[in-house]
Amino acid sequence: MFYYSYWLTLITLFSIIFVDALVLEANEIQGRITDKRTGEPLFGANIIIIENNRGTASDRNGYFRIERLPDGTYTLRVQYVGYSTVTQTIRLPQVAEFIDVPMEERTLEIAEIIVTSSPLGSPVGYQPAQSFSGETLQRRAASSIGEMLDGTPGLAMRSFGAAPARPVIRGLDGDRVLVLENGERMGDLAETAADHAIAIDPLAVNKIEVVRGPASLLYGSSALGGVVNIFNEDIPRYWSRGASGTLALQGASMNNAAAGFGRIMYGTSHWVTTGRVSYRSAGDIRTPEGVLPGTFMRNLTGGAGIGYSNDRTHGGFTVNFLDKTYGLPEAIDDPDEDVEIRMDRISLQGRLHRELSGFFRDIEFRVSGAQYSHREIEIEREDDGNVDEEVGLEFTQSTISSTITARHRKAGMISEGAIGVNFLYRSLDVGGEEAITPDARSTVFALFLYEVIPVLNNLRLQFGGRLEGHSISSIANQQFPDAEMSRTSTTFSGSAGLNYRPVQSFEMGFQFARAHRTPTVEELFSDAPHLGTGKYEIGNPALKNEIGHGLDLFAKISARSLQIEAAGFINGIDNFIFLRPTGEIHAPSGLPVYIYESDNALLTGVELYVQTLFTERVHFETQVSYVRGSRRDDVSTPLPFMPPLRGSTAVTYDTGSWWIGSNVHWAGYQNRVIEDEQSTDGYVLFGLESGFRLHISGRHVLSCRINNLFDTTYRDHLSRVEDRDNPMPGRDISVVYRWYF
Repeated sequence: MFYYSYWLTLITLFSIIFVDALVLEANEIQGRITDKRTGEPLFGANIIIIENNRGTASDRNGYFRIERLPDGTYTLRVQYVGYSTVTQTIRLPQVAEFIDVPMEERTLEIAEIIVTSSPLGSPVGYQPAQSFSGETLQRRAASSIGEMLDGTPGLAMRSFGAAPARPVIRGLDGDRVLVLENGERMGDLAETAADHAIAIDPLAVNKIEVVRGPASLLYGSSALGGVVNIFNEDIPRYWSRGASGTLALQGASMNNAAAGFGRIMYGTSHWVTTGRVSYRSAGDIRTPEGVLPGTFMRNLTGGAGIGYSNDRTHGGFTVNFLDKTYGLPEAIDDPDEDVEIRMDRISLQGRLHRELSGFFRDIEFRVSGAQYSHREIEIEREDDGNVDEEVGLEFTQSTISSTITARHRKAGMISEGAIGVNFLYRSLDVGGEEAITPDARSTVFALFLYEVIPVLNNLRLQFGGRLEGHSISSIANQQFPDAEMSRTSTTFSGSAGLNYRPVQSFEMGFQFARAHRTPTVEELFSDAPHLGTGKYEIGNPALKNEIGHGLDLFAKISARSLQIEAAGFINGIDNFIFLRPTGEIHAPSGLPVYIYESDNALLTGVELYVQTLFTERVHFETQVSYVRGSRRDDVSTPLPFMPPLRGSTAVTYDTGSWWIGSNVHWAGYQNRVIEDEQSTDGYVLFGLESGFRLHISGRHVLSCRINNLFDTTYRDHLSRVEDRDNPMPGRDISVVYRWYF
């Protein structure tokens, strides 16, 4: 019923696109984007009309055109990686028929809008957030999203080989960090266990936004620690006429990795179609002490989409797939045994945005549906050469996630705001000889409100709330024939924050938030050996919802050649759920027994990021992050798997045509551990990078990076590989090439 009703709603709303009968205006803006110093055209620059959020991209010769604009005054904003943002005021009908926009090279980019932190699309912040796009993502290219984000302020990586590496925000991971695709839930199982991978290939990503700290107000359960929002161009927001696209190649020496990606896009005045495909193959990880078996990976992904835009309506629809196989380093001591995960995902996404007159400024509808399957395979090689395969654990999950957001104009003291509805449905079937939970069905329905009040010209107040109803039912399956149970809960999330910006180059803000997380089906109902984690896990149906009360403070200086951001946080979480070792061994499986328990927790920490230009070409950046997690009733008892004090420093010489640089990453020792958790020593890693840019038949960017330059042996505290007995990867030479045409 849920599927039929939501797809019917999707079809009905998108039919607006085809029956829209707006009167088109004759006005248009034409121009060319060029490098101010050399006069060369800049391909792929984003040109946006601020007032109606319409835009396009410059073609390979730097030209652009925006049509069907009524008379009026508009703000034209042009953005391009490595260049200062240009803003111009345009009055229509205009005298000039052509606009020349020269752009000046600049390494530092500031005041970026991060839509994940606010439904209003405002650059005003109330808690720390970051954005990575374009060349920044290329220079961070890796086999997983976790590797790409590792080492940025407040972020670490939970590793279990290359494929399932996942971001950790302020010491929280798993189901406490929500990973989204284009603003909606992905429908995979990456958050449930350390051996589960995020169902997307990094080469297909064109932007990542990170919100550090509770974000349950907008996204509900699982956003207790923060949000990672991954964007692709499957439904383009801006495009130029004709054909354009991207080709990317990637290689790495540490695991003999090779990857390729291609995207093609064809646009007309109102329509655009796009398609993409990527393939990745990698062998086992090489460490300074030898090869780590069971860490290979292979994946094939692809997608196709269609978009539409006119004066007041834009949206589109896309379908994509992923086929991924990767190994798990479980049978390290037995060369005749292997464990691998085979996962498949098919997803459909739709988006419709409509500008309105009257009280509501616009309304946006997003919907995502995914069918995901996941099998954990035990492989044994016999002496006679035969290979036996057995499905130890199998998941099949269907997900629908949908959000409707209506943004409104001024109402009394409130300058702007938004109201919205969010819906989530999950159906999980579990099978295999080692099924760890019964089947489950869960439904979430939520209403949220977000409002902004300008207290003074330079002081803004934000507040909001989210009321969420959640139900989950366990359903009997072959391994759990008597597991019929259900529970419902109603939770409230809220936040209030202030942003103070006395001058353009300085701002500070804080946010107090009440967030929540509902226990997962694994935490509630597990009672079986879990092949991927190497534990016999026992759930607890009596677990309560986690309730967090967090305070975030940050200050930011953003001058022409200097950017400094400092942040501090304190987060108290009631009923914090964790796995505790019992000291027992489950006789049939030989695995240690762990049980899910809860206690009150307190996490505190600080983050510092500094970025500066010593000269126009010498770029320096450094960051430091620290988090301390303890049981609140006994601050001397730590929480498990807390990252140590970490930091990095990088220096880059960038001429605009080419760059070269070096970096240092370091981590302190971690001896605040729970029972049965090993301590780890500190380490220092050195790296080099270089690259060049070329504007011929489009834009070419080639980057090269050497990680762990001296092949240092080290253990990372968040590694899940054999309780960190095996070292992290050794020296790695990574090369990435992209052609934008």
